[in-house]
Amino acid sequence: MVLVISICAAVVLVVSVVLGILLVRGRRRARRPVRIPTGLPHGSGVANTARRGHSTERDICLAEECERSQEVYGASSSEPPVEAWVPEQRVDLSKPELPAAPDYAQQRRFRARMRQDRLRERSEIRYEDDANLNRGKQLGSGGQGAVYKLVENDSRVAKYWLTPLEQGLPELKELIHRRADVEKSIGQHPVSLCWPENPIRKDGIMTGYTMSIIAEKFYFEQTYGSVTKEHLRELQHAIPRKSAFPLPFDVDDDDRLELVYLVAVFLDSMHSNDLVYGDFSWMNFTFSLNPIELCVLDFDSSRVQGSLPFTRSEPLDSPDWHDPESRKAAVVRVDSDRYKFALFAYRMLVAKDLYSTIDPDRVRSLSGDPQLESLRGLWARALGVSGSRPQVAEWVRALDRNRLVPSIVHG
Repeated sequence: MVLVISICAAVVLVVSVVLGILLVRGRRRARRPVRIPTGLPHGSGVANTARRGHSTERDICLAEECERSQEVYGASSSEPPVEAWVPEQRVDLSKPELPAAPDYAQQRRFRARMRQDRLRERSEIRYEDDANLNRGKQLGSGGQGAVYKLVENDSRVAKYWLTPLEQGLPELKELIHRRADVEKSIGQHPVSLCWPENPIRKDGIMTGYTMSIIAEKFYFEQTYGSVTKEHLRELQHAIPRKSAFPLPFDVDDDDRLELVYLVAVFLDSMHSNDLVYGDFSWMNFTFSLNPIELCVLDFDSSRVQGSLPFTRSEPLDSPDWHDPESRKAAVVRVDSDRYKFALFAYRMLVAKDLYSTIDPDRVRSLSGDPQLESLRGLWARALGVSGSRPQVAEWVRALDRNRLVPSIVHG
C-alpha cells in the first residue's frame, strides 16, 4: 500500500514539474513584442525623403528600382504579379539583417495584399475603338505622334503615336490610374493636366489615347499683316524677346515667379507619387494671364520611377535641356527632373533667356535681390553631382515664401 502511494506521489510531482515548465514558456512568449507588419508599399525615395527631411537620391539604389518595377508591373517575382500602388509611407527595401528576415518577408506579403486590394478599388479603364472616332484636323505633332481634333467632341482630342504600342500597356494603365493621385497632390493650385485617358485600339493594337482639350484661355491671337493666327501661350512666351511681331501681352517678374512656382507644384506632385515627368521643354507648358494658370502637356515620357515609359522609347531630352549627370541609361530617375527644373527656374527668373546655363558667379551676385536671394543655395546645389540636387519640394517652399516679397528689376 505504501509503495502504491509513493508511486502516485512521484507521478503527480513529475506532471506538476512539466506543467510548470510549459506555463513559464507560455508566459515568456506572451511577453514578447508582436511585430505587426505595417501596410507599407514600395514608394518614392524622393517623395518620402521630402517628408522625412533628410537624404536624397543616394538612398535609392538600382536594385530597389528593379524590385519596384517588378512589383508594380508584374514582372517575374516570387510574389504574384501586381500593378497597383498604395501612396503611403515608404518602407526601407534594403537587405534586412538575418534576425529580421521573417518579419521582412511577412511585410512584403502584407504589402502585396494591400496593393492587390488597391488594384481592385480602381475603376476599369475604358478603351476607344478607332473605328468609332471621327478624326478631324491635326492640331499639332511631335517626335512621337500627332494630336487630332475629334469631330462632335468639344472636350477631348486624340493623340496617335507614330509607332503602335506593343509592350507598354501595363505602364500606360498605371500612368492613367495615377492621375487622380497627382491631381490630389496639386490640390487647389491652378494647374490642369492633358493626361492620357482612354487608350485607342485599332484591330486590337494600341495606337494612341484620348485626352482633355487645351482650354481657350491658354491661347492668344497674333496678327501678321492682314492674317490673324491663334497660338498656344507656351512658357517660352514668358521670356522677354525682341520680335518683328511683338506679343499682345506682357509678363512681368511677379508673373514669372508665379509660373515657376506652379511648375514646381506640378513637378513635386509627380515626384511625391513616385512619377518621373521626363521630357522637360518650353513647349510642354502653357499658361494663361489674369489670372495666371498653368496647363501641362505631353506625358509620353512620364513613368513610374525605375521603369520604362509606356512608349518603350529611349529617354528623350529636348534640345538644351540635357542633364550633364545623366547616366545614359534607359531608366530615368527624378534627379534629372530636379536638374531640369533648376535650369528652367534660372532661365525664367535670372537669365530671362531660353538657352542659358546656370552661372555660379551670377547666382552669387543675387544677394541684393529680395525675391531670389533665398534661392541661391538651391541653384548652387543643383550644379552638384547626381544625388545631391535639391528636391523640388524645397523649391516649392522657397518660392511660396518669395511670392509675398516685392520684386525688383533684375536683369
